[in-house]
Amino acid sequence: MSIFKRLSATLVSSIDQVVGEIENHDAVVQASLQDMRRQIAEAKVRLSQVHREQASLQEQIREQQDGAQRWRERALACSESDEGKALECLSRSRHCQQQAERLEQALAGFESTAEKLAVDIETSEQRLAQNKQKLTLMRARQSTSSALNATGEQGQDACQLADDTFDRWEINISQAEMVSDSHPAIDPLEREFTTREQQEELRRELAALRAEEEQK
Repeated sequence: MSIFKRLSATLVSSIDQVVGEIENHDAVVQASLQDMRRQIAEAKVRLSQVHREQASLQEQIREQQDGAQRWRERALACSESDEGKALECLSRSRHCQQQAERLEQALAGFESTAEKLAVDIETSEQRLAQNKQKLTLMRARQSTSSALNATGEQGQDACQLADDTFDRWEINISQAEMVSDSHPAIDPLEREFTTREQQEELRRELAALRAEEEQK
């Protein structure tokens, strides 16, 4: 080894030793634990928000499903006296059912997010408890030893911080994707055929509804 390399290695070793001696390991770990507590608290707030949104979606789904059933009953009630009105009632019933299905898809996304977030919180709390135990152990060892190396602990905290950041990023992207919805334009001719086809489907559905009622 050249003289320059030997001097460089000696200098780096000396610097590491001095930094290790003057660094307040207890304060570093305490700051890391405090940061983990803050992140867990923020995650719990986000989980509560997701749960509130779930409850709201569930209520909207129930309202749409009830609406679909009411419009079907109205279609049946006026099917003999006013076919046009009965068909319109069935159309509205179908619209309510479609709305309920879209809301159910959104609810599934929120449920998946809530489940993942709950697991992340539980894992973080376990890591926090483990690190608190480690801190207690290190303090006990500090009383009998003057040199401790907390680099590994700091590295774990840095990885945890990166993992939590990616998780929050993924949650934000997932929520943005769930609320996005595009509606392609339909030309007049296609709209005419689509309306006619829908009317035929509604007539068939009304006929089936009548037949089902007559069999009762």
